[in-house]
Amino acid sequence: MSVLISIGNAINSVMGIFGSSIVVPVIIFLISMVVGAGVKKSFQGALFMGIGLTMFNVLLGTLLGGIAPYVIGMAQDVGIQLPFIDVGWQGASVIVYANQLGYIYLAVGLGLNLLLFLTKFTDTFQPTDIWNYYQFVFWAVIVQYVTGSFMLGIAAAVFCNLIVLLIADIIAPSIQEYYGYEGVTLTSVPAAVAPFAMFVNWMLKKMKIKEKQMDVDGLTERFGFWGEPATIGLMVGLLVAVLGSTKILGSVDTWAGIVRTMLTVAGVMVVYPAVSGLFVRGLVPLSQSMNDKIRSGKMKRDHVHIALDPAVYFGDSANVAAGLILIPILFFISLVMPGNGVLMLADIPAVPFMTIGLIFVFRGNILNTVVAGTIWYSIANVLQTQVSQTFTDAALAAGVGDTLPAVTDAVSQGLGVASWTVGSNPILWVIYKAFTVPGGAKIITILIALAVYFFVWFMFQKNKRKFYVLAGASEEFLDENKY
Repeated sequence: MSVLISIGNAINSVMGIFGSSIVVPVIIFLISMVVGAGVKKSFQGALFMGIGLTMFNVLLGTLLGGIAPYVIGMAQDVGIQLPFIDVGWQGASVIVYANQLGYIYLAVGLGLNLLLFLTKFTDTFQPTDIWNYYQFVFWAVIVQYVTGSFMLGIAAAVFCNLIVLLIADIIAPSIQEYYGYEGVTLTSVPAAVAPFAMFVNWMLKKMKIKEKQMDVDGLTERFGFWGEPATIGLMVGLLVAVLGSTKILGSVDTWAGIVRTMLTVAGVMVVYPAVSGLFVRGLVPLSQSMNDKIRSGKMKRDHVHIALDPAVYFGDSANVAAGLILIPILFFISLVMPGNGVLMLADIPAVPFMTIGLIFVFRGNILNTVVAGTIWYSIANVLQTQVSQTFTDAALAAGVGDTLPAVTDAVSQGLGVASWTVGSNPILWVIYKAFTVPGGAKIITILIALAVYFFVWFMFQKNKRKFYVLAGASEEFLDENKY
């Protein structure tokens, strides 16, 4: 145990000091070397990946800096107080890694991911996204707190990890086709909504509903200039800014700020494709080397999916547009929806991250993404409310008040805390419920959950093409890439 604690602490310290924009390129470099890309190409790939992540953070900071005041304005204007305050994904990360289980799983999860990959149980190589383990370990920490059992907490983390990997395998071809990145997938929390999007796709096909072409290309073709990314950005920026300034719209300064926000959103949607190109250049040496080894028979497997940070997928024009449109919709619905007690706040600007798992399944369809996102995340709000008090108690028990003042401030006002992005995961909420049933009944609920998981896993192994198509991949892409 002491060895695992030491390894976990070391990994956590490295991630905390260097951040994802350095850690991820280093991992990309090491993996590229292992698959034989050579020092020069491996370094070039890591360099462009690092530049891409750095520039993404610059763009994200610009975008969030532009819309954050209006998001806060929406919250202040309504004057409604709910019992749980959203302290953001950063808050969830701090709480998870303040808990012994959190940093021990960095070591356990790394070993498990390598084992599952090497034994071909999964095609997803998750250690490249070790930065985001906390997003599913969050549920395991709550399991441990409720049950008082460290081993049940670890078991819950392993189970959640298996679900994350299964989803990542299913959605990989769709992501690769939509974004044009070879050999990649997604294992962080935005992927959790993908199964629901697949269900929606299935329903639309069964009901033979003809979908309207509501992607960026379709809008541009239909509306010309008014359907281009820059114009969509202007209109979405206007919507968010006006809704966040309803009480001060008579001021010239207010309108100056609104116009700046409109230009900021439009600028991000126009500039991001250039940053996206840096990610492509960063992945080329790794993907080419892996494909060469697979084709030559030196790597005896059909496919390898490298898990990447959602930053790589965030800036797609359709995704940003859908995510920003969803901000006011989800916010105002959350205020009146029965059963919801979470006031969306710190994570509201992160809503476009949470639409990533929808946009590639719907092949860029903004309308489908907004409608499905409204349904899924409204349900998630209600379910998250049920665990928010436990999350608050776990945060206090971990002693995070000094490092996360938002927790202390909320509790001093008689409120609790939540993390909207990390807690918006109905699938892992079910696992949490299965592991926390009182008494011996939890054995039955855990076994039922395991049975359902292995049934889905088995069905996927037998019907991969059907799963891939439901997840948004085209038959042509699957044939061309031998899926």
